[in-house]
Amino acid sequence: MVDTVKTRTDLKVRAAKSLAIIEPGETLSTEDDETLDDLVDPLIAQLAQDGIIYIDDSDEIDVAYFIPLARLLANMAGPDFGSPINEEAKLRDEGILRRMASTRPTYEVLKTTDY
Repeated sequence: MVDTVKTRTDLKVRAAKSLAIIEPGETLSTEDDETLDDLVDPLIAQLAQDGIIYIDDSDEIDVAYFIPLARLLANMAGPDFGSPINEEAKLRDEGILRRMASTRPTYEVLKTTDY
């Protein structure tokens, strides 16, 4: 079955793999899980505030947004795990999310009314 949504836990695990904190099949330590979890809501709020993307429920993340969102979480958490924030990667992933969330053209004829 193809996933259509990912969870907050999936997001933290993917970010941890990006940071090389865990290997595939391993689980997050309680401390690392809490560190990443403390950043999920601020990241989602910042993306909404900046008009990039709105995620209503962190336990129902559209799979299309998952990878760039996980990379943003890993980038944000980097200093807690000994790596600096990569501003270029941050801008790239925000741009990807902005593009994916933008309204696509419908090519429908605009109906007007005369008054």
